[in-house]
Amino acid sequence: MRHGRLVVPAIVGALLAGCGGGRSPGADEAAGALHRARQKVTAAGSARVDATMRTGGTLSSRSTGALSWSRGVQGTVTVRVTGGELAASTRKLGGDPSQTRFLPDAYYTRMTDAFAAGQGGRHWIRHPYDTTSDLTPADALKALGAADDVHRVGRATVRGTETTHYRGTAGKQRLEVWLDARHLLVQRACREGEFTVTVRYSDYGVAATAERPPAHDTVDLADVAAGG
Repeated sequence: MRHGRLVVPAIVGALLAGCGGGRSPGADEAAGALHRARQKVTAAGSARVDATMRTGGTLSSRSTGALSWSRGVQGTVTVRVTGGELAASTRKLGGDPSQTRFLPDAYYTRMTDAFAAGQGGRHWIRHPYDTTSDLTPADALKALGAADDVHRVGRATVRGTETTHYRGTAGKQRLEVWLDARHLLVQRACREGEFTVTVRYSDYGVAATAERPPAHDTVDLADVAAGG
């Protein structure tokens, strides 16, 4: 049942994107700045997130909510489909808006009654985490800091905040982050082919919670896929 997974890119692509030779001039200096940012972000423990995702003309979405990473990933995010060829089918099965709850063991996506009708009445899909994904903003900073060509691009204003912009590549992916004067991550972006995701962070330290969906209303992703 491949259509049961159409809503997944809206969350995974936007929030858990796995953006992961000799080093270029300035790489060590840039890596040092990113290391300081990792320490700051890790200490903050949580933030509000506002993520946009686009896969060419196939699907686009916006995800907003709050996430904590002090004791595993936890939080609740609302996802809205904003366009693309698969928008209608994704809305039918995933809802619009839909909700995803992040818990330390997995994340859970709420689907519609149309989806549940083919899954024994179960509305929630349980997704195990991909170990190659950047589960926290600190992971994203680490990935960019390890890039051989990481470098400081210059100054930029992001939503009214003065930032320092850094860029690098990992495989076929272009990674970018913007840090404020406190060395906190304001924005990150990952691009690979037609896939683009941008995540903005604010209100560090905000409370972030998520309630585990009822077991009787939950189906594992592997079982959904097996049903297709």
